[in-house]
Amino acid sequence: MTQAVAAFMGGGEAAAGGGPAGRVAFLVSQFPETHETFIVREFAALDDEGLDFVIFSLKTCRDKVVQSEARRFLDRTIYPIGARTKGRPGRFMRSAAGARGSMPWFTRPLECAYVSWAARRFTGAARALGVGHIHAHWATAPTSAAVMMSRALGVSYSFTAHAWDIYAGDGMLAAKARGARFVATCTKANMEHIRSLLPAEDRGKVVLNYHGVGAPLRTKKGRCDGDVFRIAAVGRLVETKGFGYLLEAAEGIDFPFELTIVGEGPLRGGLERRAGAGRLAGKVRFAGVVPVEEVYEILAQSDVFVMPSVVARNGDRDGIPNVLLEAMSAGVPVVASAISGIPEAVVDGQTGVLVGERDSTAIRTAIERLYREREDAERLAGAGRDLVRERFDAEKNARALYGILKEYAGVRLG
Repeated sequence: MTQAVAAFMGGGEAAAGGGPAGRVAFLVSQFPETHETFIVREFAALDDEGLDFVIFSLKTCRDKVVQSEARRFLDRTIYPIGARTKGRPGRFMRSAAGARGSMPWFTRPLECAYVSWAARRFTGAARALGVGHIHAHWATAPTSAAVMMSRALGVSYSFTAHAWDIYAGDGMLAAKARGARFVATCTKANMEHIRSLLPAEDRGKVVLNYHGVGAPLRTKKGRCDGDVFRIAAVGRLVETKGFGYLLEAAEGIDFPFELTIVGEGPLRGGLERRAGAGRLAGKVRFAGVVPVEEVYEILAQSDVFVMPSVVARNGDRDGIPNVLLEAMSAGVPVVASAISGIPEAVVDGQTGVLVGERDSTAIRTAIERLYREREDAERLAGAGRDLVRERFDAEKNARALYGILKEYAGVRLG
């Protein structure tokens, strides 16, 4: 815990500050969040670089599994219920009125009321801690709170937009981007889309900052022993992940295999029913949510990783799924859908196999190819591992984010 955060949490005097040299506040929806390992890695790398920051989380953690990496930052995370405030609510609401009044966030009045309340709580804490810049992860509620806090504190804000918040968010992406010092996003496809929403003079503030992965906890070493071909898939059990098409593909596979699906979500019941019948009976295991160490263990024991992502009916889609990069980093050959930013990591025939969206036949054909052509599978896996190390290294990309914070927001270390 930094001295200033410790003083604040303990009721003592926090360091005064603000301005370009003040500490950075990262504003997130929930911290820790099991699926957001990429944010934890970013925090870890920035902390190692010496960036002074505090985390504001709109919600307390409700996950059953808390990744070990996240525990490092629990003592510098502040939640609305624990934040001390100074001043009168009316003064904050008048200060933030320009932010709220120019954006129709009241289409979801309960969410807007909660975010407004949380932002007011955080504003008092940020002022006491000498926050000089606010950076939000996700373009929806966290950035809404960042805009309000920015107006009330008189400091700058920026945000990182990821996936669903770009294509199926609150509809205010362009308005929030125009007021930000910069907008970072994790794929070239996202960057081009956001830029298309903005006037020419604002497009340069939208910058690419890939997520990163660290060194794998386990690395695959050649084809797994035994006669059973092991297939792995990881992700939330929701429409965008396309796991139904993977099951449909698996129904036509004509050699011995086992399929492990890691994750939880509203579609689990239907997927389990389908997997428990017909030719799939006894061949599919649903592992639920597991610690990242167990994810790496599953990857290291797999012969192929499949990411059958789709664009959902509401426009939601993946960017570059972090677990796809983790599988590639671990030396596992991958099959993935050719949508959104995925082709920026999976180059068909070079670092993996790309298939058409919602094409179960193509998924099955790709899996069968990697089963029968072992040397080709190993070639793709090796090239995929090299690409991830070169383009998606967590420490390198976090240093790039620090450079962006320095260039666009005047943030300095220490």
